[in-house]
Amino acid sequence: MKTMIIGLALALSVAAVAADWPQYAGINRDNVSAETGLAGSWPSAGPKVLWETKVGDGYSGPAIVDGKAYLTDRDGEDSLLRCFEMKSGMELWKVSFGDPGILKSKKYDGTRGTPTIADGKAYLVTSYGTFVCIDLKSQKVKWQHNLSKDYNQDICQFGIAQSPALYGNMVLVAPNSKEVGVAAYDCKSGERLWTSKGLGFHSFVSPRIEKVCGQDMVIAVGSAEPEPRETRRKHGEPKSEPAEPSTLEPCHIVGLSPKDGSVLWDYTNWRCKWAIPHPVALADNHFFITGGYDAGSAMIQIVKKTNGFEAKELYKTDDVGSQLHQPIQVGDHLFIGSNSNSRKDGLASFSLDGKLAWRTKDIDDAPNFERGPFILADGKLIILDGKTGILHLVKADPEKFQLLASAEMVEENDMAWAPLALSDGRLLVRDWNTLKCVELK
Repeated sequence: MKTMIIGLALALSVAAVAADWPQYAGINRDNVSAETGLAGSWPSAGPKVLWETKVGDGYSGPAIVDGKAYLTDRDGEDSLLRCFEMKSGMELWKVSFGDPGILKSKKYDGTRGTPTIADGKAYLVTSYGTFVCIDLKSQKVKWQHNLSKDYNQDICQFGIAQSPALYGNMVLVAPNSKEVGVAAYDCKSGERLWTSKGLGFHSFVSPRIEKVCGQDMVIAVGSAEPEPRETRRKHGEPKSEPAEPSTLEPCHIVGLSPKDGSVLWDYTNWRCKWAIPHPVALADNHFFITGGYDAGSAMIQIVKKTNGFEAKELYKTDDVGSQLHQPIQVGDHLFIGSNSNSRKDGLASFSLDGKLAWRTKDIDDAPNFERGPFILADGKLIILDGKTGILHLVKADPEKFQLLASAEMVEENDMAWAPLALSDGRLLVRDWNTLKCVELK
């Protein structure tokens, strides 16, 4: 089955070369690279580390365009866009913009999101909701907004995690406040063009453009409504059990019109306390939805009716659930990092018709991978273990798990969750405060 994705390519004045990784999850936002010629095994010492550099604390992911890497970073009360040369790791420049703030949970207070690079501009959102456009040639901020202030958003303890999406002359973000779900801005001027109605809370799922039933739609997700402020645990109080999914308000998985943000369809029979992975777009207008916090997964199909569209539920399952990273499609299966706070299934192969093929939890001596990021390239899954910091190479075989190579890569810290990026055989991988470039050819 072939995924139908529009993504960034529509916004580029010149087609991106195959080696670029210009936004979150790659050119099509599916964590799939078209690169070939990658090594099928590694030396005992692991793949060669070409360079490494210190970065600010956090989980922000890199984008790569024309031999340069771009990363959202933090220095004191300023947020930064940093630009590195891919060959050497040398910092070419950085743009600083005032962005004071601290998250409610100091443990998770760090950078998030991946900058989107197109037409000589960078678009990014910080953990505190500052949304900026930066001109790469002049290294100047062209325009700036604050999503939290503009939309009266109460930033939760995990901050805001958004990676802007481009469509024509628009750049899209999801504030996910009570009043506004998705907002569209003019790329050039920064003028707000439209907003959708409120879809839920917690800005962890970035909007994405997909072709659905023959027309372009903005796919977005709003999480369940948070528990009332007066019922939240106070500092020093013992932790309570997480809310059962059945007691939460439903999430909204929606298709919006890119013209005005109006809701074309809305699926509401799935509940997740914190929705993070983007739904996976599949052929025949199918979407696979997954989450952590005991939310499980669901498959839906969008059907065109005479009076609009219907989101038809095909099945729900508790067999798999990914807390952080979106699954990757290979043929008629999905590879899913089926781990969360409570679920420890490891990597799973799951058929599109709802059957579990295998999971590493059931395989002797197989890694768990924790909640680490992964991408697909040249028939292989490149997976960073989110706990141990070990980088793994796995054959992308839905029928059988086959580990090809493993190597210690970053420090063990339980939270190596940042997205990976691959360009010209070079992998960018980071932990809490170090960015590394690794040769995979």
